[in-house]
Amino acid sequence: MKRRASILLAIVVLTTAGCGPGASEPAAQQETKAKVVEVFTVRKSTDPVLLTTTGLVEAKREAILQFGTSGTVSSLPVGKGSKVSQGQLLASLDTRYYQKEVEAAAGQVEEANARKVKTLKGASEESIQKQRLQVQSSQQDFDKASQDVLLGEKLFAGGAISQSELDDRRRAKDQAQIQLQNDKLALEELLRGAEPEDVIVANASIKQAAGQVERAKKTLNDTKIVAPFAGMVVDVSKQVGELASPGEQVIQIVDLSDVKVTLDVANDVIGQYQENAKVQVVGEDGKKSEGTISFVSPVVDKQTGKYRVEVTVPNPQGQWKGGMVATVEIPRKLNGFLVPLESVGVSQSEYYVMAVENGLTVKRPVKTGQMVGDRIEVLSGVNDGDQLLRSGITFYVEGQKVEAKGE
Repeated sequence: MKRRASILLAIVVLTTAGCGPGASEPAAQQETKAKVVEVFTVRKSTDPVLLTTTGLVEAKREAILQFGTSGTVSSLPVGKGSKVSQGQLLASLDTRYYQKEVEAAAGQVEEANARKVKTLKGASEESIQKQRLQVQSSQQDFDKASQDVLLGEKLFAGGAISQSELDDRRRAKDQAQIQLQNDKLALEELLRGAEPEDVIVANASIKQAAGQVERAKKTLNDTKIVAPFAGMVVDVSKQVGELASPGEQVIQIVDLSDVKVTLDVANDVIGQYQENAKVQVVGEDGKKSEGTISFVSPVVDKQTGKYRVEVTVPNPQGQWKGGMVATVEIPRKLNGFLVPLESVGVSQSEYYVMAVENGLTVKRPVKTGQMVGDRIEVLSGVNDGDQLLRSGITFYVEGQKVEAKGE
């Protein structure tokens, strides 16, 4: 019995020894070790965030000029590089033929006016007097024919003439009566003057002739090319003595006193562009100019799928030229925090970030806004001073023990 008790005590001692400090060390080694992670500290941006878009520089105005009629070029006082003012004569055709057309048309107007004056004035006194004499002569012929008929009837009753002779006298009387009536009507027409219809016809003739004058003058004017605006001649495609046809290019002129930069802007940032807003325009050489947004299209361009925006830039020194590439910078409006793009993940159509709180990862759903380069705007879900995993967030789960390193 004494030996059995000793054995049991030995077992207890050994067991107690196994539960002492020496046995707790392997358990501590199995405890989870914090993983070192790179974090990004959320901060409100103090520096202005710029939205940059690249576009092409175009002339303020550009025109291809041509003659409106055909002819031989007689004058061409400008060449490439010539600076011209608005209304300046740039080229002209031989106008001799067209001058004669104007003169002929003006003569037709004068003739039409003269006919109207004559119509309104009526017949001359000489014509009226002549017609009165004609009426008197016709009256005398009718009176004589009437007397011949009366005498013929008496002679026929006495058997002195035949029936046919009597009929001849009666026909002569009828013809004399018709002639008298016609002459009286002609006299009445001369005394009455112009009819309303005659005046209408005269006015129409004048109007038609005046229209011919205007057309002739327009054709004469089409023999000249004048500058529609002040600018510079950049191309001349005709020479003096050459034939020119209507619509054929003769001169190209541009106005670079101002230039415009045309931009194609995506739908997600078009709201940043407001008409009359001031912007910075940067050339490829780094030089900057201030510009003004002069146009923002209200509809999408069907070919590009973007909105057309135009920026007007003063160009008094002529440093901007058509075809240059320019970058337009505008202050970008932010409503949230900018975080690295790789700090935001997507899970079941929901955006989220992995924050670090008290040494543990916490998954937070967030609402995102616009993209700014390699960063993205977070509108809600984070606060100033929060620490977020910078990258590799898909490899972490919520509640994982980490040690923050970085910002």
